[in-house]
Amino acid sequence: MSSAERDGVADYLSGRVLSRAGGASPRGADRARRLLHALGDPQDGFRAIHVAGTAGKGSVTTFVAAVLSAHGFRVGAYLSPHAYSVFERFQLDDRPVDAATAARRLADIAPAVADMDRTGHDSPTYFEVTTALAFQIFAAGRVDYAVVETGLGGLLDATNTISRPDKIAVITTIGLDHTELLGPTLGEIATQKAGILPRGGRALAVRDRSAEVVEAISAEARRRRCELEFVDTSACVEAATVDRGATVLRLADGRDLRLGLEGRHQAGNALLALRTVEETARRDGWALDPGAVRDGLRRARLPGRFERREWRGRPVVVDGAHNPIKLAAVVSTLQDLYPGRCFPWVLALKRDKDLHGVLDVIGPVASVVVATEFDATGADHAVEPVPATEIADLARRAGVAACVEPRPLVALQRAVDLSTGQEPIVVAGSFHLLAAVAGPRRDA
Repeated sequence: MSSAERDGVADYLSGRVLSRAGGASPRGADRARRLLHALGDPQDGFRAIHVAGTAGKGSVTTFVAAVLSAHGFRVGAYLSPHAYSVFERFQLDDRPVDAATAARRLADIAPAVADMDRTGHDSPTYFEVTTALAFQIFAAGRVDYAVVETGLGGLLDATNTISRPDKIAVITTIGLDHTELLGPTLGEIATQKAGILPRGGRALAVRDRSAEVVEAISAEARRRRCELEFVDTSACVEAATVDRGATVLRLADGRDLRLGLEGRHQAGNALLALRTVEETARRDGWALDPGAVRDGLRRARLPGRFERREWRGRPVVVDGAHNPIKLAAVVSTLQDLYPGRCFPWVLALKRDKDLHGVLDVIGPVASVVVATEFDATGADHAVEPVPATEIADLARRAGVAACVEPRPLVALQRAVDLSTGQEPIVVAGSFHLLAAVAGPRRDA
């Protein structure tokens, strides 16, 4: 990968981080639609699987793409956010796109972006530009399928510009997050997520424990005359096992499938993904190969999700989980792998996150919380870290031992010093924090 091309793409996209947030702004889909139309509507040049939800959508996207790729198809995947490099967002055949390809496709879209910039208030945001870049990469690369993860919400998301009637929509677990944009209740959030359902098309969704969520998604499906299937993942999550560090999904027919992503909750994500691929194959007239299914699920990888690292010889788990529902999955995985243990946590969060809920989840398994902050310089204006002192104060009030170290790498060393040496250090709360302790991350 050429460093000049890599840096050129990153620098250009960094410049799109303007003074307002992208993703689910009221005009976000409209701006993205105008930009894509100027490019010839590349988003409708491939068969798409569109994934929305609060938790698990990145994992489901990754599993679906990996299984399709294992069947010999050329597959694109669009993921967000990235953990360490912007190129993680643009996947071709299970690998981040190379810088030369990204640079060529960026040259395709830059003139159209510049034209919109000249109108001032219609300037595309960072997420809208990365979405257009992904669709241009996939169309130019002639993918057989593209698996597209929403950025935030669904109805107003820039990815919700795919208008092909054969799009398959997938809804993962719903929880309270981004309430300032999506609404304060589970039902309102579910309705926003269900905004990706294709009219007269086909969709699958996790059968959520919340009746409010199920009814909201069902109502939107009825309104759009979309055929909807709920997939009950609870039994497979309970039946999943952890074998030598790998999660094993046990299917109803007795097959055991090892997963490339850790945690029993990943069994539910894998089952939803597998059911999505089965529906895709049925619709398009090809048969699933059991060997390809096994290989795809086993090879799936997603940076920053229960990712094992080492720090000066000590085991570290890094995870971008930043809300209670995602952190509960991290805690469950830790308890499965290290029963009865407590862990030092290095924690940093964005201002818009539920800090009280986060501490309620991690408190029972945290031996100490080392509160820290990430550097938001150059980041979207919405990326404001909670001061480390505030995190530590609330942790102490919740009965959790805590200390303050604003510098992430120093905080990691502090956690090592406070550990017994028998358990991993956990670094979680923001992808910006992960990059600070585990690798480079530019806001591009």
